[in-house]
Amino acid sequence: MRKRNKILIAIICVLFVIAGGLVTYYVYEQHYRRDRLNTWLDEEGPTAAPTVTAAPSPEATPAAPSATPTPTEAPQTTIVLGFAGDVNLDEDSYPVAKYDAEGKGILGVLSEDLVKEMNDVDIMMLNNEFAYSTRGTEEQNKSYTFRAHPKRVEILKEMGVDIVSLANNHALDFGQDALIDTFSTLDNAGIDYVGAGENLARAKAPVYKKVGSKTIAFVAASHVIFAMDWYAGDNTPGMIGTYDPTLFVESIKEAKENSDYVVAFVHWGVERNTKPEKYQRNLAKIYIDNGADLVIGCHPHVMQGLEFYKGKPIAYSLGNYWFNRSTKESGMLKLYLEPDGSTKVQMLPVMNKDTRTYILTKDEDRKNYFSFMQGLSFDVVIDENGFVTEDKK
Repeated sequence: MRKRNKILIAIICVLFVIAGGLVTYYVYEQHYRRDRLNTWLDEEGPTAAPTVTAAPSPEATPAAPSATPTPTEAPQTTIVLGFAGDVNLDEDSYPVAKYDAEGKGILGVLSEDLVKEMNDVDIMMLNNEFAYSTRGTEEQNKSYTFRAHPKRVEILKEMGVDIVSLANNHALDFGQDALIDTFSTLDNAGIDYVGAGENLARAKAPVYKKVGSKTIAFVAASHVIFAMDWYAGDNTPGMIGTYDPTLFVESIKEAKENSDYVVAFVHWGVERNTKPEKYQRNLAKIYIDNGADLVIGCHPHVMQGLEFYKGKPIAYSLGNYWFNRSTKESGMLKLYLEPDGSTKVQMLPVMNKDTRTYILTKDEDRKNYFSFMQGLSFDVVIDENGFVTEDKK
């Protein structure tokens, strides 16, 4: 009995020893961990710990260079170009007499909605068929000669005109001095011009206009030139012709190399003939084959039809825009350059009557106008809003 008690006491003592050792180890481990933590806090601080040091936020990270637009860049938008035909501001003309008599500025002779259309497009172009000057000698043996006082250029500004063609059969009606005055008048008004210049290099040079990220090139030439001395020379003022299209093709090719879109504005055809001549259709194809994206024609004083060649639009004549007092169809052509590279063509139904130019607004009048234009055209369809597309049937 005494022997069993001794064994039990011995076992209890061993258990106490083991328990004491475990307690001692636990206390030691806690002190050790606390000392390690304090040492880390003193030597490195909390920002050195991986769980505390976060990667810079996206807002603080500089953006890597990229060729693609960032979300903050403005989206590309549609570019709209506007075109009209012949304008005559000769001091003895019906348009100027009407303008002065009405005393309402441009709204006395053009409808308000038409003026708005002209001012709203990105670039507006028409044919300036006269000289701005008080100088010069009138050309002899011409039935009509046109010259406007330089102050009349303000009328073009009211219309929203950005660029004009001077390649026509009236820009030199009062000689080289008046033509030079025309250049300076337009320059001072901030209106560009093509098709004529102080020498051949300037006459055939494209004019480039930047709209957003796109560069639009404009070139012009005349197939109707009164006399040989109307042609620009190396050191003499004048215009560029296109009886032989070689020089004009050079202009078009140069324009194509330096722009995204090329407009060729041409003075051609037979007056009062609503059908283009065979040479007009042939030249239009040559221009497009060499880089023109759009061909606009003037001179016949009446509307001629529309056509597409290789998907590029041709308007053979936009007629009189504001030229005399006759009652005739006119038109304003709008070209839409879409961000995806596609284009749309729209013809606004415009009329001349009593020396006033206006947009047709009645449904029946608009329908008749579009039917008339489609009848003059070649394989096109014109819808009720004037949008022109190829008829590929």
